Amino acid sequence: MTHSYIHDKDNIYHFYWAPVLLYNNFWRSPLFIRIQATLSSILRLSFLSQKDNLIQISTYSVSLWLIHEINYWDVDIIPEDWHVYLQAFYKFGEKVQTIPLYTLVGSDAVYTRNVIKTFRSRYEQEKRWAWGVSDIGYALRRSVTSPHIPFRIKLKKIIFLSKNHLLWPISFFILTISASLPALVNPAFKNTVLGFLLPQLSGFILTISTSMILIYLYIDIKVRKKMNSDTSILALPLMVIQWFFLPAISFFLSALPALESHTRIILKKNITYKVTEKV
Repeated sequence: MTHSYIHDKDNIYHFYWAPVLLYNNFWRSPLFIRIQATLSSILRLSFLSQKDNLIQISTYSVSLWLIHEINYWDVDIIPEDWHVYLQAFYKFGEKVQTIPLYTLVGSDAVYTRNVIKTFRSRYEQEKRWAWGVSDIGYALRRSVTSPHIPFRIKLKKIIFLSKNHLLWPISFFILTISASLPALVNPAFKNTVLGFLLPQLSGFILTISTSMILIYLYIDIKVRKKMNSDTSILALPLMVIQWFFLPAISFFLSALPALESHTRIILKKNITYKVTEKV
């Protein structure tokens, strides 16, 4: 990070971020936590290739000058990582970027020594992360009061925020039941050629896409090896079998908590910060 900062001519406007991988307690975690730790870690690694759209997650470094210029962090915002980036972006425009650091940072996944408590804690953590949807409204308001930033750039940022936050709770339903909805809404559609083929085509696409699991498995094993979390030969069958639980885990620990968070925010219901327990 020091090297990147010193050689960066616009370093005072930049955030610096390396992907935080949830592998420190991988083998002590329950199966459903391991799957989410794998997906989250690989996803964060993939963000390194998206320099133009990169926004830091969780842990980052930034100059004190920039934080002072934007009047520090907003005191009423919990998901502050993306929000503080937006604060800087709407003041200084395109100069503000997140610079990727190509190194690995280890962290613990949720773990409480009790499976039920671990599940609840992970659910609450996902709910808290999903509060970031409030940044869409913030971005819309600030877009009106930032004429120094080209409209195209502001629109691109809003679309990026909306895509990431709004697809979060609904992508599960799009992938699993969307192909069946037209026939449920209009039974006559089922008797058409498209109505007959659509569920089969959707199922075929999902079946083909499961081949990505092998790629995830390979990357997961290679990266964890670099972080001193090797996979033994005896553990390989379990590593494969656990992916069959992915649909259920995606629903209960991603789509559902995000949907609850967004609904509570829309209805102005109470949201409570709960510290994620990691033993």
